[in-house]
Amino acid sequence: LSKASDPLGNDISGDKQTGVVKTSLKNPIIVYVTDNNGKPVKGVAIKFKVLNDEKARCIPQIAYTDINGYAKIKVKPGGRTGEFLLEAHLLKNPAKRLIFTYHIFTKKWLLILIIQVIGGFSLFFFGFRVAGKGLTKSAGGGLREIIFRFTQNRISGLFSGIITAFLLQSSTAATVMLVGFISAGLITFMNAAPVILGTAIGTTLSVQLIAFKIYNYSLLIIVIGFILNSLKKPLRYYGQFILGFGLMFLGIKFMADAFTPLSNSGALEHFFVTFGTHPYLVFFIAAIFTASVHSSAATIAIVISLSFQGIIGLGNALPVILGANLGTSATALLASIRGSRESKMCAVENFIFKLITVLIFLPFTGFWTGVLQKTALSTARQIANAHTIFNIVLASIFLPVIKPFGKLLDKIVPEEEKSLMKGPRYLDKGLLNNPPAAIAHTHREILRMADIVYEMFVRTIDVFRNNDKDLMRDIIKRDDEVDTLEEAINDYLTNISQEELTVYQSRRVASLFFVTDELEHIGDVISKSLMVYARKKIQEGFIFSETGFKEIVDFHSMISKNFSIAISALTTFDKELALRLKEERDVGVNIHIKLHNAHIERLKKGLVESIETSTIHLDFIDDLERINFHISNVGYAILGKTSPKL
Repeated sequence: LSKASDPLGNDISGDKQTGVVKTSLKNPIIVYVTDNNGKPVKGVAIKFKVLNDEKARCIPQIAYTDINGYAKIKVKPGGRTGEFLLEAHLLKNPAKRLIFTYHIFTKKWLLILIIQVIGGFSLFFFGFRVAGKGLTKSAGGGLREIIFRFTQNRISGLFSGIITAFLLQSSTAATVMLVGFISAGLITFMNAAPVILGTAIGTTLSVQLIAFKIYNYSLLIIVIGFILNSLKKPLRYYGQFILGFGLMFLGIKFMADAFTPLSNSGALEHFFVTFGTHPYLVFFIAAIFTASVHSSAATIAIVISLSFQGIIGLGNALPVILGANLGTSATALLASIRGSRESKMCAVENFIFKLITVLIFLPFTGFWTGVLQKTALSTARQIANAHTIFNIVLASIFLPVIKPFGKLLDKIVPEEEKSLMKGPRYLDKGLLNNPPAAIAHTHREILRMADIVYEMFVRTIDVFRNNDKDLMRDIIKRDDEVDTLEEAINDYLTNISQEELTVYQSRRVASLFFVTDELEHIGDVISKSLMVYARKKIQEGFIFSETGFKEIVDFHSMISKNFSIAISALTTFDKELALRLKEERDVGVNIHIKLHNAHIERLKKGLVESIETSTIHLDFIDDLERINFHISNVGYAILGKTSPKL
């Protein structure tokens, strides 16, 4: 007595079927009876019975073998769902028996499966973001410091990339953030390249955690995360990370459970075996899907869910892993379109590196499957290891040749045309959901605004020295551009502040708000005060006394140096330079008093030039001191004191 198979050895017994309640199974249950010589026997009575469903019916309950030795029946399940056992034994010898299994689901099980898969994936993706935000908050400003401090050589840059991607829970997010930093001029292409290689490895650490089959404890993990998230910082942030991972594991459980009907039927296994004969198509689909969801880990999580049910093996999973790795570089390519030339180079380099590595693995999936199967016993762990090893190979191949490859890209990627575009250049709304990158872009835009205002201030003295009307009009026009930038930057910062920010990020946004306001004030003083005095001087033909104008020039020169210090301090948020600005504030006040008294003394002596220009002279030095005051306030903002110091 055995389960029936056709002449080619294929199982036709109807074992492991899937059906719906109160509806006959699609295929009959068939047994095969032979004599001691292996020849089929006709007329043997076989009794069939469902062991754990009293309402299920076998039609007929007793069947007889035909001339080919086959006995078959139909099974009509009862109203219950689950796994059921069916026994078939010889009527005359009950000891000789077979056990069949079948799974019964509700009539709308396919719809429920689709909802459960989509819901599980959504829950996983949401948990992924929650965990990333928790780690990012726990790092505070350290995330940016990690990138800036440890990119001076290739090895430290690689490890900073690993840490950054793990903290953000996404190599895509880390790469987009780096592209943003490059576009904003805060990091160079050569320094960013090793970091991007590291981010590819960093995101595999999350997949390694997912591959542990602990999703049955996901609710416990969520409870622990929820309790910690209710406590004070920094435990709250660690709790958010744990809560996120619990949601990720719960999402995987939902997806794995959803695939149970398909794993029992064997239909999905057959699908993947068939689909596996077209690895390039699988690779292409995985790349597009990953580019759409912006996460290779999410794509691989689905594959791991399938592997938990035994539906997919490493051989069929490899093209998906390779497609996910290449697809994750597409987002950075799109993010670099509006970025600087260096950011384009970085995104292109990342794409080319992954494409070349894919070409090393994809044509030889059979060989690599044999190698990678030796790294672990479970398929899920093999898949996670393959993902990690792929990216380690990627880093090992290209880390030593980053500089020569960078020089090659420098020749290939075209130079940018110098744009005379007015208005903001770095405020990309597409980065608002990535606060570190958005803040970096805002910082760069504010530095550009500071350069414009600085240039206006430096050239102001030439208007008075040369009575230059054209230069005067040009400076007034530049203030219009400053006003446009101020409005755009404040709107952008407002949008950033509506995102979920760390304490460090919130403070940085507040500082940037304050700096923008101070720069706009300086621009207004120049265009609406100093240029008014210049127009009056030119129209009335006034001439400053030689001594008085020299005092103004020296005071202007001193404040220009302070302005330069302010821009340097703003570039790196250097607190030592910011403290110098505080000291220069008092120096400026003292010089202002000294110059005011010196002018009064000249008036007492009856100098004609001093008398004619008295009002302009005194207002001029007053406004220079006001500008110095606003410059010193930039220093206060850098020190985190965002209220005017009067």
